[in-house]
Amino acid sequence: MKGIIFSELVGFLDRAGGPELAEKVLADAGLPHGGAYTRVGQYPWQEAVRVVEAASRETGAEFADLCHQFGAYLFERFTVLYGDIVGRYASAEELLSHVGDHIHEEVRILYPDAQPPQVTVHDEGDVLRVEYASHRPFAHIAHGLVAGAMTHFGDHRALNWVGANDDGSRAEFALTG
Repeated sequence: MKGIIFSELVGFLDRAGGPELAEKVLADAGLPHGGAYTRVGQYPWQEAVRVVEAASRETGAEFADLCHQFGAYLFERFTVLYGDIVGRYASAEELLSHVGDHIHEEVRILYPDAQPPQVTVHDEGDVLRVEYASHRPFAHIAHGLVAGAMTHFGDHRALNWVGANDDGSRAEFALTG
């Protein structure tokens, strides 16, 4: 997984609880490099799980809740880091509809070895269904990313968790209302 995601995860911890929390969580996660991530590095996705597990132990927050919060934070950061890409879209629905065929193609140009998840959107009139599929179990982060996009674009529909497989590598969400 790209180092930029890890760097942003550390930034999320720092913002949520200050540098002391971030340092404590990284130490508790028992990472081989102590949590010194570079934005351009490549790291095992399992390390992100270990960091969130350690944050959950340290804060008492649920793992899934922390992942969701990180996803929302990550979208906010994407609006800064990749404002030119996010700025091409006028709504959350438009952005979500182009994640697979445009945004992830841009990701592959920036990071040729990236393996972004598959995001598929189905517009059913009164319901917009978003399907997430990946080799990584980050459905709760994906849910947070969708929530972050909705917040960014002022989309006031309800975001419902429809379901996920046991390991969190596949999930479905619905925007209604």
